[in-house]
Amino acid sequence: MQPLQNQFVELVYQEQKVELEHSAEPWQQTSYQATGTIWTNAAQFRQADTLRNSSRNKTYYAQTQADNQTMLVREHGEEKLTSVTRQMRDEQPLSAARYSPIRLIAYAYQHHARPESKQSTTQLACYRFQINQTITRLFIRRSDGLLDHITGLAPDDMLGDLLTTITYSDYQVLGQSWQPTRITIDKVNGKLHDQIRLVRKTVVKTAPALLDAPANYQLASVNTPTPTAHPERYNEHIHFVTLPHTDDRVMIVEFKDFLLVAEAPLNSQNGELIIQQARRLAPTKPIRYFVFGHHHPHYLGGVRPFVHKGATILCSSGNEAYVRYLVQAPHLLRPDSLALAPKPLKLEAVGTHKTISDGEFSLDIYHIGNQSAHTADFLIYHFPSEQLLFEDDLIWIPKTGKPTRVSARQIGLYRAVQALGLSVRTIIQSWPVADMGVKTEIPFAELAASIDGK
Repeated sequence: MQPLQNQFVELVYQEQKVELEHSAEPWQQTSYQATGTIWTNAAQFRQADTLRNSSRNKTYYAQTQADNQTMLVREHGEEKLTSVTRQMRDEQPLSAARYSPIRLIAYAYQHHARPESKQSTTQLACYRFQINQTITRLFIRRSDGLLDHITGLAPDDMLGDLLTTITYSDYQVLGQSWQPTRITIDKVNGKLHDQIRLVRKTVVKTAPALLDAPANYQLASVNTPTPTAHPERYNEHIHFVTLPHTDDRVMIVEFKDFLLVAEAPLNSQNGELIIQQARRLAPTKPIRYFVFGHHHPHYLGGVRPFVHKGATILCSSGNEAYVRYLVQAPHLLRPDSLALAPKPLKLEAVGTHKTISDGEFSLDIYHIGNQSAHTADFLIYHFPSEQLLFEDDLIWIPKTGKPTRVSARQIGLYRAVQALGLSVRTIIQSWPVADMGVKTEIPFAELAASIDGK
């Protein structure tokens, strides 16, 4: 890479990529088509990217400018510069490697990547190093010294240890170096696949300045809030626990000789925090059931500790495979209680309706699915004796002022309640509790009025 120290490789690319987003079903992929140009050498990276989603008929533009000290980013669809942390800057050579491995190879040299005999073969020599929490490996062909592929193994709070593999092919001579012109990215342990093709490549003396650093430029600090839980007694059977650091409210239902927990946001740490609150509430009663309203991380992310405690996991029909994946996924890089002491999964599908009862007090769980206008697996919780409904995130009525619009979600919830013939006086919502300025304890009459007056 020495010939490129004072020059840049300019690469024009076409990209097909898929992402997991806030989708209606687990593993549902959103497809994007991208075109753009990068300018890179061992020390610097610049990118101008145009991203298009044909199903939404949306086009987004982004720019990146990075070196070993600074990183400027204007993300897709944003006007202002993104706040960049030290971790993001340090990991930029790894993210840039999906287009060209030049910066990552330089990083490996600078940080003395170690040969790894256990991963090496007669065809490929493996070199290992780490960027923050990502264990990175370069696999170099012994026949010609060219990079065959790289892997990055990193922890994810919900999905576990995730492997990304970037494979390089169709090398061509460019100046005094070689550049792959086809790149394949297999990510999320091979569940998602991206393709990149370089359609033009050249060596240039300079690269354009895409972004200007502000006068007071500095890397953003990471302020990680302390996980806390605030319990609230609704009545003798129903308790809520607010987690300010995630802006969630979860529900603990106390029956005669057992507990049910509904929702656990984002990660195992929060799941353990909720379990602690349940123990304080009823030290002698086991958590017999854990249920989540739908598959998004704010409701399902903390499921694993409940499996470890022996709870039966209730889910919508069709979600069983997804729950099994989350429970069985390796968490070796950041072990939780289930990774340290594995326990068998007890799983039960709700179907259209399930009643949980101790003979005196009962909870009805209903599957309203696509009627929620949000996800296909959506569950709601109804207490007939209290005329209370608990749900995840369907009502968006502002705390102050009149609603400017009525969301399809709250219309769907209202119609579902009417179709099921449920008697509801009050609705409690799980998320968001504080950050979005919406009501989370809503009289049903107010929901009805918002629909009738739309």
